[in-house]
Amino acid sequence: MEKSRDEWVREEQARVPQVPLPEPAKPRRQLIRPAFKAVFQFIKYMVTLPVALVRGRRGKAEEVTVYSAHPSFFLWLLIAVGFIAAAVVKARPDWAGFCGWLYVWVLVYFIVTLMYDFSARKLGLWVLIFALIWVTSKYVENLKEVALLGALFDYMAGLQPKLDPGTVTVLSWLLLLPWIGALLHMALNGRKRFTPNEIGEFHFGEGSELTDRTGLRFRTRYRDVLETLLTFGGGDLIAVDNHQNVIKRWDNVVGLYFFWNDLDRVLHQRAVMETGSEEEEAG
Repeated sequence: MEKSRDEWVREEQARVPQVPLPEPAKPRRQLIRPAFKAVFQFIKYMVTLPVALVRGRRGKAEEVTVYSAHPSFFLWLLIAVGFIAAAVVKARPDWAGFCGWLYVWVLVYFIVTLMYDFSARKLGLWVLIFALIWVTSKYVENLKEVALLGALFDYMAGLQPKLDPGTVTVLSWLLLLPWIGALLHMALNGRKRFTPNEIGEFHFGEGSELTDRTGLRFRTRYRDVLETLLTFGGGDLIAVDNHQNVIKRWDNVVGLYFFWNDLDRVLHQRAVMETGSEEEEAG
C-alpha cells in the first residue's frame, strides 16, 4: 500500500533532529529603564539619608528600603580628607605637617578596616592592651631612664611627614573613580526592600528576586566597629530559620543601626497579622 504524501512528509520531519531555537534577546529597553530607575531611587535615598539618620525615616510605614555597601564605598573618608587637607595646605602652608599626619592616620584606618574585623569587644581589648603597654613604657622610662617607646615616637616625629597638595589631590581624583563604581554597584545590585510579606532584591541584568518571609527571623550583627563608622551605623542583617540556620545575609547595610526600629516594626507586622487571623479562626 503506497503512503500518502502527508504521511511521507511526517516521517521525514520525524527523522530530522529538532534543534531548539535560541531565546529571543531581551529588548534593550528592558535593561535600560530598570537601571535608570534604580539609579534614580539610589540618588534619592542618598540625598535624604542625612535627614533620615537625624529625624528618622519618612515614607510608607509598611515598606523599608536599605542598601548594602560595597567595600570601595569606604574610600569616601580618604577622598574627603585628601581634598580638604590639600585645600587647607594651599591656604595655610604651615599646616602641612599636621595635615600630613592626619592623612597618614586616615590611610592606616582605611587599610586596617579592609584587613581586619574589630568588634566592639575586640577593639576595646586592643585599646586596653596598647594603653597598658604605653603606661608601662612611660613608667619604666621615668624610673629606669631607659628609652622604650619614647625612642620610637621620637624617630617617627623626626621623619616630619608633610602633605603635598598636588600629590594628595591626584590620589583623591583617582580614588574617586572606584568610589563612583561602588555607588553604581550599590544602586544596581545593593537595593533591599522589606515588606511584611516578602523581601525584594534588584540585580541589574538578572532581574528581581523575591524571598518569602514565612518562618524567617532576623537579627543584626555589628562585626566591625570601623566599618560601622564608615557606613554611618551600618551592619549585617541576617535572616535565620527556626533552627538558626542562616538563610540570607546582607553585609554592610548602610545606616542599619538607625533604621532598625523601622525595620523591626515592618518585620514584626506579619507575625502580628498571622496571630490576629489565628485568633479570628479560633473564635
